[in-house]
Amino acid sequence: MTYLEFWHWWALALILVVVEALVPSGVFVALAVSAGIMGGLFLYLPDLSWQAQLAGFGGIALVLSYPTTYWYRKKLDSHNNMEEIMSHFIGQDLVLTSAIQNGFGEIELDGRIWSLKGPDIKKGVKVRIVDMDGNMLVVLPYPKKASPDDAME
Repeated sequence: MTYLEFWHWWALALILVVVEALVPSGVFVALAVSAGIMGGLFLYLPDLSWQAQLAGFGGIALVLSYPTTYWYRKKLDSHNNMEEIMSHFIGQDLVLTSAIQNGFGEIELDGRIWSLKGPDIKKGVKVRIVDMDGNMLVVLPYPKKASPDDAME
């Protein structure tokens, strides 16, 4: 391994981005950014030895690994927090401010727009939040009370 080109680093960066997409951890982001930086440095400083390139890559990766893993953990915590917030809505009844069409709609709750999933329902109909599906709240039409007339039918 005595000969490296700048594009080797950029190819490595691309491979690491793909690995990060497949195995999200934040670490591969640091490695990918480090490889990209090394490719850029080597483009402008082509006399760098491969040992200096590897040392630079390792140093940059060490410096970037803490912020990227911190960011990833924070993102993961906010996702878990979002599920906790959404779970508090389950069981609530509300009136649709816009229709649910083709199984999807939106509503504003606590100053935030939430995606809804459920059967097609007209605007103004009372619904109950019954579940979560990913980042969507699942709603069903509010069960109407049985009247004596319903029993006659």
